[in-house]
Amino acid sequence: MRILLAVHQFFPHFRAGTETLTRRTAEELRRRGHQVWILAAGPHDSAAPLWRREPWQGLEIIRLNPPAEASPLAGGMGQSFCRPELEPGFRGLLEELRPDVLHLFHLRRHSLSLVNAASRCDVPLLLSLTDYWFACPTGQLQFPEQRPCQGPSADGSNCVKHLAERLLPPLVWLPMPVWRLLVAVFGAFRWGPIAALLRRPAAMAEAMRRCAAVLVPSRLMWRTFGELGFATDRFELCPYGISLEGLEDQPPRQVWRGGEQRPLRLGFIGSFNRAKGAHVLLQALAQLGPDTPVEVVLYGNPGDDPAYAAQLRQLADPLPQVRWGGVFASEQVFAVLAALDLLVVPSLWRENAPLIVLQALASGLPLLLSDVEGMADQVQPGVNALLFPPGDHRALAALIHQLEADPQRLGALVNRGGMPRTIAAYTDQLEQLYARLQRS
Repeated sequence: MRILLAVHQFFPHFRAGTETLTRRTAEELRRRGHQVWILAAGPHDSAAPLWRREPWQGLEIIRLNPPAEASPLAGGMGQSFCRPELEPGFRGLLEELRPDVLHLFHLRRHSLSLVNAASRCDVPLLLSLTDYWFACPTGQLQFPEQRPCQGPSADGSNCVKHLAERLLPPLVWLPMPVWRLLVAVFGAFRWGPIAALLRRPAAMAEAMRRCAAVLVPSRLMWRTFGELGFATDRFELCPYGISLEGLEDQPPRQVWRGGEQRPLRLGFIGSFNRAKGAHVLLQALAQLGPDTPVEVVLYGNPGDDPAYAAQLRQLADPLPQVRWGGVFASEQVFAVLAALDLLVVPSLWRENAPLIVLQALASGLPLLLSDVEGMADQVQPGVNALLFPPGDHRALAALIHQLEADPQRLGALVNRGGMPRTIAAYTDQLEQLYARLQRS
């Protein structure tokens, strides 16, 4: 089959979970003899052409360099989900490649114009929901202060409040009745940013209806989109799969013995943005004090959110136990996990089955996880993981102290992960779906 996979960003500069899932899917499909392209978008680079093609580690990458978005107050909000000027280019690409299916892993930067182009070219669409972007402009259903959001209100006032707070944080103190009044006044005049936010939910719901199938990795995501008013009749459960490349090269995991051997080694692996909660781990380390024999390695890209990365640096400066691991290649993940005694995933948002949790389980590495939906249900609490309330650095510090003081308790969690779903099993399900779409 001829298969086009679309994702918002891609290697080598972006390597988070969605990019890794797209990459491993493409590799497995190519191994099975399919013709595969990856369509990646942006971010905007003023020195790059609008379109370019390049090979990358055996994959065929088509890169779109979308024009820079305007500011949110000057049309950027509408451009964040719909860019009609991109549609002719998408249609030309689809007419040239003639894919049997277009599989969407993320539409940010592509915008809904890619969906419109596929519909006009009669290309079957398959959508994998990898976050909440179809329901929430931030993709996370989370307010800036990390309170969970229940989705857009009927009048869109909570989304307007969220946008305004991101642009000017002091506005967080304005009460909701004020925002409802502002939305009513400015909405009546169809003022750009508010008008765009108000039409976004219907546009996203219509785009989702154009997809022949919508894949969700968890019951949580299925339920959440249903509660937000999206039609779920075309939803299908499709848990993520992971590549086991490199796992066979690692020796059996040894239990940390404590004593004078070496400090307990904790790791954080993920994006440096506030929703992922790396600061919670650093706050827990500060709570423990400098004499606790633990060390922490933070793996991530400061470029994800430079302002947040600077905050992490400030938190880490007085903590001699912290070191920075940078970023690493996907095929090195099991070697990185092998060097840790515990993986801490202190996320603050409703996680979406993060791949790093599945990879840790495959490697037998114990986990300390925020007790958030979409992640806590991927483990067996007390068997291969311990949970703590999201954002509660004191509870996290207490767990770290308990495990450092009682290596036997930690040892009881080692090598209890079991084998998560593999990328081969995941691709088996995709092939069946692709074949069904081709026949329809």
